[in-house]
Amino acid sequence: GFIYTGEVVHRMLTATQYIAPLMANFDPSVSRNSTVRYFDNGTALVVQWDHVHLQDNYNLGSFTFQATLLNDGRIIFGYKEIPVAVTQISSTNHPVKVGLSDAFVVVHRIQQIPNVRRRTIYEYHRVELQMSKITNLSAVEMIPLPTCLQFTSCGPCVTAQIGFNCSWCSKLQRCSSGFDRHRQDWVDSGCPEEAKDKICEKDIDTTETPPYSTTTLLPTTTRFRVLTTTRGSTTSHLPTSLPTEDDTKIALHLKDNGASTDDSAAEKKGGTLHAGLIVGILVLVLIVAAAILVTVYMYHHPTSAASLFFIERRPSRWPAMKFRRGSGHPAYAEVEPVGEKEGFIVSEQC
Repeated sequence: GFIYTGEVVHRMLTATQYIAPLMANFDPSVSRNSTVRYFDNGTALVVQWDHVHLQDNYNLGSFTFQATLLNDGRIIFGYKEIPVAVTQISSTNHPVKVGLSDAFVVVHRIQQIPNVRRRTIYEYHRVELQMSKITNLSAVEMIPLPTCLQFTSCGPCVTAQIGFNCSWCSKLQRCSSGFDRHRQDWVDSGCPEEAKDKICEKDIDTTETPPYSTTTLLPTTTRFRVLTTTRGSTTSHLPTSLPTEDDTKIALHLKDNGASTDDSAAEKKGGTLHAGLIVGILVLVLIVAAAILVTVYMYHHPTSAASLFFIERRPSRWPAMKFRRGSGHPAYAEVEPVGEKEGFIVSEQC
């Protein structure tokens, strides 16, 4: 019950980068009447889930709903048949979500391991609809809000007052806050450093689908606002469903406009951790090697100063460990400190 919008296919598809009219544990294979259809007429893409059933609760009935993506940026969710309240759908085997989520992917190169890269997904915006409002014959329309990506020239970009810290990158000819799907290109091209100078050069057109405000339409055509955000990159809501394997095994980091546009804090922390771990391992190896060398030296030079030092301080010469050797009978030595006697230590013969 969702459309995955990421470019990288992985196991944790339900965690982020989705358009979900009703994400749940649907299985079209449990019924011959269940279908998932889509149609694109050039101005709108429609995906319809028709008479689908929950895999773990077939008896609840069939669900019919659709999602429409228009080329002007609007997204419409339509619900024809919702047999039970969405809040009653179990999220034990699959997360239950209604709304949008978007993120950017950053590739980190691990210096300590050649030819190995780590891919991290950073979620920067999420819109969650109220599940209690999803009923039969209802619809939700999400209207895009203005973002930096809509500006195609440097002047309007750097002077924009839309709630984002817009910057212009002449190398990419793009206006951005630094937090969108092109984050990797933005950093690799040195745009964060260029943004500090506020220099305008030749411009070209660039467009991107921005965050959304949401308006829900009831069957009675009464309009009410479910969720509105004016700072897409600073708005993030906790999931309404319980964490599942798909949600918890992915690295998600929330970013905001006030964050640095340089390398992420997570990347710096990871590099520091790797460096500290390597230094610790090297120190430990050096200590072990030194101990081995000292032991070998003392073994072959028993009369050296180091050997005599350790011989005089060997455990058998400690007062608490002295004992009289008998003829197979246990022996002990009492340790009496100044004052009252506190006890004794019994040691079996070696």
